Amino acid sequence: MSWLFGRSKPQSNLPAPTALQQQRHKQIETLKTFNQNVCELRRDVEYRVTCSINNVTISLTIQLPPEFPKDRPIVVVSPALRHPWVNEQMIVTGCPGINSFAVHTDLGRVIRTIIDEFKSNPPQILSPGPSGGSQLPYPTHPPSYPGSNSPYPTTSYPSSTSSYMPQVAMPTLPSPATTTTAAPRPEFRVQGNFSPASPVPSMVSKYKMPDIPESFDEVNTLSVAELKELHDNETKVVDLFSSLPQCQQLYQDRDKLNDATEELARQNLDKQPLLELKKKELIEKVEEQNELRRMFDKSSQRQNDLMDQFKPAMIQANLKVAAQQAEEESDTIADHFLDGKMEMDEFLQKFMDKRMLCHVRHAKEEKYQQMMANRPLRSTMTL
Repeated sequence: MSWLFGRSKPQSNLPAPTALQQQRHKQIETLKTFNQNVCELRRDVEYRVTCSINNVTISLTIQLPPEFPKDRPIVVVSPALRHPWVNEQMIVTGCPGINSFAVHTDLGRVIRTIIDEFKSNPPQILSPGPSGGSQLPYPTHPPSYPGSNSPYPTTSYPSSTSSYMPQVAMPTLPSPATTTTAAPRPEFRVQGNFSPASPVPSMVSKYKMPDIPESFDEVNTLSVAELKELHDNETKVVDLFSSLPQCQQLYQDRDKLNDATEELARQNLDKQPLLELKKKELIEKVEEQNELRRMFDKSSQRQNDLMDQFKPAMIQANLKVAAQQAEEESDTIADHFLDGKMEMDEFLQKFMDKRMLCHVRHAKEEKYQQMMANRPLRSTMTL
């Protein structure tokens, strides 16, 4: 506080930003200018930009190397997808703006170009493989980034209503002729007020032809002249065979089958309102599931942002910045007092409050740094 009584104000311990750091900050500002949904994961190091392509949320993680913008950035895409610009490690390698990136290239425009390319040429979202990989058709949880272990499982969800219809194999009923014991019938349950239809005659499922004899007594009793007349007159042949008991049985069975088919058709028509009702309920359930899924994704995104925001390194950096800010504000109050712009009582009140706040924040920062330094040691001793 010796500078308070007339000595010059001490200079800040923070070094002046270099030209490369200034260029780095300008590039980050262009990223926020040309794109929406920009999330800061690590200050001046890692950022994330999200976009929606065909109802699928795609995340672009921009990693800035230490010599950025002299060195080009690394853009990682999630979830797993297939696109000409993306390699097998989900890194964007085919974008001309990234491949020819220079100091004066706008990072925001390059990322905007990648998003526009995905919108004009949508990538193919990879489905989960047999090994249970994280290849999704629809971002389920916030994407995991290189070097981080995501605690969330990866699941797959269809993007259309028709994909929700389950593929159920029809049960195979044993044939009565090949089985000796009655097999248990599969049980189907339908919710709602529904009365089972009347059983269909057994001849519908399996029809048995009448026995046809080797010879017909009606023909054996005919004379040669009657046989010749029968041979020459086709109408008599038809009448003769139509009067046979076997043909009469066929005609009766045909009429019964027609009646059974009509009855089955009427039963199907009676079930149509119930079918339409169940179809409507299914569509409503699918829409409800989609809405819940969107709410879940939004909550997961916010949880991930909060986890990134309250990382130990981020908390320590915020404490350091807040302490420096309080110190600079106290210096400003002292300058105003020295310039005669503030009374003694007002100066003492404000200055002491700011200096106290500054020392408290410095103490918290040092204590937090000490706790984080001792934390691995305690964990090792506990194990």
